[in-house]
Amino acid sequence: MGGIGQLHRRVTIGSLPDDVLLKIFKFSVHALDSYSIASNEWRTLVHICQRWRHLAFTFPRHLNLQLSFRPSKRSVKVMLDIWPELPVYIYNWVCTTKETTDKVTDALRLNHRVSGIGLHGMSASAWEKLAPLMQQPFPALTHLLLQSHHSDSITNPISRSFLAGSAPCLRFFYLDSIPFPALPNLLLSATNLVRLSCTINQSSGYIPPQAMVTGLSALTRLQSLSLKFRPESPAYRAIRIPPPHTRTLLPSLTFLEFRSVPEYMEDLVVQIDAPLLESMKITLFHREGLEVSELSKFVHRADKLSLINRAEVTFSFDRISVTLLQELLEDKIDPKTLRLELDCSEPNLRLSYLAQFCASCLPSLSPFESLHICVPLYSWEDIIDDPDHKWLGLLRLFNTVQGLYLSTHVAPRVAQALKGLPAERVMEVLPVLENVFISRLKSLGHVKEAIFEFADARQLSGYPVFIGDWDGARINVDEYKY
Repeated sequence: MGGIGQLHRRVTIGSLPDDVLLKIFKFSVHALDSYSIASNEWRTLVHICQRWRHLAFTFPRHLNLQLSFRPSKRSVKVMLDIWPELPVYIYNWVCTTKETTDKVTDALRLNHRVSGIGLHGMSASAWEKLAPLMQQPFPALTHLLLQSHHSDSITNPISRSFLAGSAPCLRFFYLDSIPFPALPNLLLSATNLVRLSCTINQSSGYIPPQAMVTGLSALTRLQSLSLKFRPESPAYRAIRIPPPHTRTLLPSLTFLEFRSVPEYMEDLVVQIDAPLLESMKITLFHREGLEVSELSKFVHRADKLSLINRAEVTFSFDRISVTLLQELLEDKIDPKTLRLELDCSEPNLRLSYLAQFCASCLPSLSPFESLHICVPLYSWEDIIDDPDHKWLGLLRLFNTVQGLYLSTHVAPRVAQALKGLPAERVMEVLPVLENVFISRLKSLGHVKEAIFEFADARQLSGYPVFIGDWDGARINVDEYKY
C-alpha cells in the first residue's frame, strides 16, 4: 500500500507544469537574503532527475543558484568543470596559508561571476596578494566580508579603487580591522546596501564623521548599521558640528550599534535621523566630563524607543551597561531595545558616570515598570566601589518602577542605601515601588535586615512593598510579605 501511495505521489509531481515546480523548488531552497549565506540545497534537486536538472539550470536566477566555494581539497577548476556557469560565492575562507590564499586567488579571477566573498582571519601577507585582485569591478557582488587576523594586523589601507569604486548590487558588507578611509566613497554607489558593519582602528583608517554621514546618505535601504572603533585609537578631537538645517535621513534603519569615544558619536548623530529605529546599542569609552546631549536628542527622536518599559543594569570587570527593552508578553518577542554601555575600568567612578549617562539618554516618556540590577556570579568587590548615596542617585532616575530585582552580589549595597533613607524622605526614591525581589534572599541575613527596615519605613508612609525571594526565574511569594 505504501509503495502505491509513493508511486501516486511521484506521478502527481511528475505531471506538474514547470511554473508550479519552480515555485516548489523556490520554497524548498532557502533564498539568499542580506543576513544569510549561499545555500547548497539546490544540488539535491538537480540530482533527482533530468527534467528537474534542466529546469533548475534554465532558471538559475529564479532559484538563486550559486556555487559556494568552501575550504576543501578540490581546486576551483575542478568545481567549475562540474557545474554550469553560475554565480560564485567564496565562503568562509581563513586565509592564513599559501594553499588557501592561492585557491581564493583563483576564485577572485572570476570577478564577473562572484556574488559573495567571505574572508576570515586574513594575514597581512595574504591580503597583500588578494587586494590587487579586488581593484577590478565585481558587478554581481551582493555579500562581502573581510576580516583581518588580529595577531597579524593589516596596516595598508584599502585603496579608493577597491571594487573599481562601485558596488551597486552590494547588500551586506562586514569589515573588521582593515583600514578603509575611502569607505564613504564606495557607499555612495552601494544604494542597495541593507546591512553595514565596520570595526575600525582610527589610527590607520580614520573617517571623519562628516564623510561617514555623506556616505550613509545614499543608503536609503539600510536596515542595520554597526560602527565600532578600537579603544586603542588616538584621542578624537571633537569638531562640535552644529545641528544642520536638514539632517541626513536613514529611512529604513531599524538597528544601530555604535562604539567609540563620546565626541565622535555626538558629531555623527547630530547629522542623522532614523525615524524607524527600534533597537540601539551604544558603547562609549570612558572620558572625563561625559557629554552626550546630541545622543540624548537622537534617542528622543526615535519614537519606537519610547515604548520600552523594563531596564536592566549590569556590571562587569571593564564596563557597565543599561539595557532598556519591552517586557515579553506571552510568547511574543519584541525587538525594541536600547543598550547603553560605558567602557570604564575604574570602580569608584562607575555609578556616577552611569547615572550621568542615563540621566541624559533615558527616553523621557518611557514608563519603566521594572528594574533589574545584576553583577556576575564571581566575586564583585573589584567591579564597583561607590558609596551608598550614589546608588540613590541612580535609583532616582527610575521613579516609575514598580518591581525591583536584585542579584545576590549587588543586593547588600542597594539594600543598605535604601535602609539609610530617613522616614520623611523614604518616598523620594522609587515612589511607586510595589515589589522587591532579591536572589537567594533566604541566605542573606544582613540583606534581609536592611531591606525589611526599608519596608518598615514604607509601611509607615502608607506605601507598603512586597519583599520576595527570586532565583532569576521563579519568585517565592510565600515567605516574605508586607
